[in-house]
Amino acid sequence: MRDLTIGKYKRIRKDVARKLFDQGRIIYLTPSKIVATDSGEWIKPYPINNRAGGDFDSIVNNFEFYNCCWELGYYTSFWIKEVEEAW
Repeated sequence: MRDLTIGKYKRIRKDVARKLFDQGRIIYLTPSKIVATDSGEWIKPYPINNRAGGDFDSIVNNFEFYNCCWELGYYTSFWIKEVEEAW
């Protein structure tokens, strides 16, 4: 995975996302061909955390089932806001 930072979002690996999710941090999901930005009209990053219930794998699997396709990408990209990263 290439190191990618767009605006205030930084792309992270799935194992890092799982660890941060378990710590209670907010992780943002997008399909793999979509870049995380707040300025998009149609697709925005989907925030998840462990406070709402559910485990990491089931949330990611549901997101991929309903949002990932050949146009947007077949797998999930994980993002974190750089402002929150300093904590």
